Amino acid sequence: MFSKNNKKKRFRFLSRRHLTAIILGMIAMIVILFMSIGAYTISKRYSPYSSLLEIQNIDEKITQSFIILDKNDEPLDKNNVVVKFDPVKYQPNWNVDKLYRDTLLAVEDASFYTRKTKGFSIKDTMGAVVSQVRKKLGQKVVTRGASTIEQQLVKIMVFGTNNKNTLSDKVIQLIDARKLSQKYNRDDILKAYLNELRLTPNTVGVRAASLELFGNDMSDMNTNDPKQVAQIAYMAGLGQSPSVYVQDFEKSGKQRTLTVLAIMKENELIGDKIYKQTVELVQSEKEEFALKRYKQEGTPKEYQPYVSKVKDELSSLNLPQNATITVKTYADSNQLKELHNIVEGTYPQDDRLPNGYIEHKQSLTAISVLDTKTGHIIGLATNSDNPMIPYTATRSSGSTIKPLLDYAPAVEYAGLTPNTIQNGSSFTVGDWKINNYGNQNFGKVSASFALGLSLNTAAVEAFQMTNDQQKNTMMEPLGLASYNPNGSNYTAEQAINYPTNVLALSSAFSVFGNDGVRVEPTTIESIETDSVKINLSDAESKRTMSSSTAKTVVNMLKEATGVNGSEPYAGPKYTGFSQDTYVMKSGSSNFESSVPNSQNKSPDSLLVMASPEISIATWLGSPTYVDATYAPTTFPHETANQGRVYLMNSAFKVMMSGREAKSFTFGNAVFIGDKESNPLMPKIDILSNKDLDDVNIKNKKLDEKDIDDYNSLEEKYLKTKDILDQTYKD
Repeated sequence: MFSKNNKKKRFRFLSRRHLTAIILGMIAMIVILFMSIGAYTISKRYSPYSSLLEIQNIDEKITQSFIILDKNDEPLDKNNVVVKFDPVKYQPNWNVDKLYRDTLLAVEDASFYTRKTKGFSIKDTMGAVVSQVRKKLGQKVVTRGASTIEQQLVKIMVFGTNNKNTLSDKVIQLIDARKLSQKYNRDDILKAYLNELRLTPNTVGVRAASLELFGNDMSDMNTNDPKQVAQIAYMAGLGQSPSVYVQDFEKSGKQRTLTVLAIMKENELIGDKIYKQTVELVQSEKEEFALKRYKQEGTPKEYQPYVSKVKDELSSLNLPQNATITVKTYADSNQLKELHNIVEGTYPQDDRLPNGYIEHKQSLTAISVLDTKTGHIIGLATNSDNPMIPYTATRSSGSTIKPLLDYAPAVEYAGLTPNTIQNGSSFTVGDWKINNYGNQNFGKVSASFALGLSLNTAAVEAFQMTNDQQKNTMMEPLGLASYNPNGSNYTAEQAINYPTNVLALSSAFSVFGNDGVRVEPTTIESIETDSVKINLSDAESKRTMSSSTAKTVVNMLKEATGVNGSEPYAGPKYTGFSQDTYVMKSGSSNFESSVPNSQNKSPDSLLVMASPEISIATWLGSPTYVDATYAPTTFPHETANQGRVYLMNSAFKVMMSGREAKSFTFGNAVFIGDKESNPLMPKIDILSNKDLDDVNIKNKKLDEKDIDDYNSLEEKYLKTKDILDQTYKD
């Protein structure tokens, strides 16, 4: 009886909740309906914008030809033609495949050719509201927008990239869309829309985007080929969030493709057989469905990662059209070849290294090298077929984040010193039990020892010494804040596991060799067209931390490659460089418990270093987060080390050839805002030019006195407790 009553109460509760949601949904639909009618009425009277809108017919292809050179004028990529615009036409026939057009309309505006209203659709607007209500109720639905093709076209024509999707913007778009639909027929509007789409930073229009991404212009597609059907689905869904679906093709891009394929099947644009074959292709681990820009056809593989980054930078610049553009970079072609041999595992073994080979040849590798002082990117390499891995593949930082997110802010804002006593034993934060590598406990340890041995417990403790605002004022200029999925909020787990990539890490670590200053990384030295040099703005530089903080963390990091550090065999001292000329930090991440056979293996194994000359980040990892087959073994850590030590030392040896290793130097610059955040900082900065060892000796004496006082108090407490316990028993 009790159970039945509970069920009835629960049913009544759920019914009320559903009823409330349905009523709210109906109210929203009525409001939108009245808004649509009102906008329709207004549009008949007056529209100050639409009378000025005209569809521009551009029938010529627009191209740019790039010659990309290294710093010695040796070609890295010669006469690489980029199609910026390739016009869509429908007379005498459409030059864009019918299945693509039908799929795009099914996704964006299903009633485009059939509705009687011009420029807007009441049915689609109401349908969008209903789908949102159903989604709120927990039902699985494919959500769609309410904007018609006409509305989206005028949004591009009137607002461009400044559209904020405010209510007033929406009303203007609706009014203008109706006026535009009165001027032009539906084919003209669809053609203009396809020509105006900005699907990649480097192109305008769907045909140019398709050429860049897949190598074909969408004119003649084989709709019985799963590979081409997948391309059609991807291109039709790309407009929702182009940058996300291109940059994160493997995850977000493929997921969007699967969503569009479901819409194609629902609308009977493809049959069940081709649907299943295409879904299987998209979900496959094989690279049959991939972007052309991953392939970089015609460019030597050893140059592809670097050239790919150069082109990404060029895409953000407004360069002349139908011209040959010569780009000079900061790379050395011979060094890029050597880095390629390193990531492929074919670079000659150095007898001074403890071990030099990668455990699994199928593991992925990546290297990024920057000039510490200038931010110039002088090397990028990967053994992956995707050349963008070094600067776009978001992987876990592991412990490499500790000096940046945990210790530097704690030194800057909370007064942590190398000899501050920290907790070296396991403890719990919420439901998370924090363990050190190998579940080892060390008791009370100095901060310098803790960072040197990479203790997770101490890192989380240092993380908790500062607030989110203090962390963010450092992570922003370090170039790492944009990778935080939580915005400006940081979680304790991120103290030892932060999303980033090797280029971002090498750039962030460069601050330790540059007195706390980071220079925005770039590959491009100069650009010329027809012997006319194009002026480029100087790379932006930002102070990330005070000189004293940079100096303190550098001295602490030297413990990592010391005798008792976490990486005594990792330093480039094995290739002839003094330990005083670099700092280094390793890191590894963990698979989720659901990954089969992942025990003692890691999807990410990293090593990052900084010196006054160069900053290097290396990564050795699993091709996927769902399979541990080719992941490096990280327990015992010597197995993973043999790979990342090989990558780091070999890269350091190549990139430092002909350079003189210098000692670290520091000024006394103060971090902006730290006077308000930490009144002790000005006093610390006065000491920043003095020998830090003298300061450490004084701090050590103070810490030792604190420990003695603590032990004395603890002894008295235990004696008192024993007396009380005995009294209680008696």
